[in-house]
Amino acid sequence: MDTAMIEDLGRSLGRLRREAVAMVNRAGNFPALNRNGRRLLACVRMMELDLGLLPPEPDQELSQGENE
Repeated sequence: MDTAMIEDLGRSLGRLRREAVAMVNRAGNFPALNRNGRRLLACVRMMELDLGLLPPEPDQELSQGENE
């Protein structure tokens, strides 16, 4: 895979990660949204690892009190 394609995929994953983090942080009293948002973050993390991109752990991006 060429570098330009990896960079493009990385940008797409970054946008997806930001949206997933925002969703988890806003989930509030919706446990299913919180759980599924965390699953989405885990999937994004696996794709980032596949591409050789290593961002911080997803839990570090979530608001305080949402990490449990």
